[in-house]
Amino acid sequence: MGILLIASLILAYTQEEELLPLGTAEAAVQDFLNAAEADNLEVSYGYLSEELKAGCRLEDFVFDSSYRFQWIQESRVILDKTNVVGDITFVDVKISQYYSQGPFGTSESLHSEQFALKQENGLWKFSKYPWPYNFCRSAVPVNVVPKVEPTPAPTHVPLQAPTAEPARKPAAP
Repeated sequence: MGILLIASLILAYTQEEELLPLGTAEAAVQDFLNAAEADNLEVSYGYLSEELKAGCRLEDFVFDSSYRFQWIQESRVILDKTNVVGDITFVDVKISQYYSQGPFGTSESLHSEQFALKQENGLWKFSKYPWPYNFCRSAVPVNVVPKVEPTPAPTHVPLQAPTAEPARKPAAP
């Protein structure tokens, strides 16, 4: 079992990366992650849509980038599927992260992430913050439903005396 685990780890880290077709949403995700892995934060930031950039300064996007950089360094990303809904393309990936726990222990974590992209001026841009930059420290909320003000409590209206004599109940038979 231990030899199999070591062999799979060696294969995972030495296998050549297959480049995805240029001009596709999948290739944009791949290029973004490669830029993030190379710690090229300005290029990574350039993949954000204009709407996201308007609410997030570069210096806030890279906040805690060393922590996120480590996530990418310890990860292997596998393309799962792509779906198009309206003008948004969703690229789903599976991410394996390997952690060393001393000389005799290695742990693996597997989870899924979804990237949402749209075309802007012929280029693929993220329409929501992409993993591992799932948020922006100074982000102004985008596409937020307007706040609904509560209905004011009813005001007290004084009772008025009836203007007609109240109806009487019919007599019992």
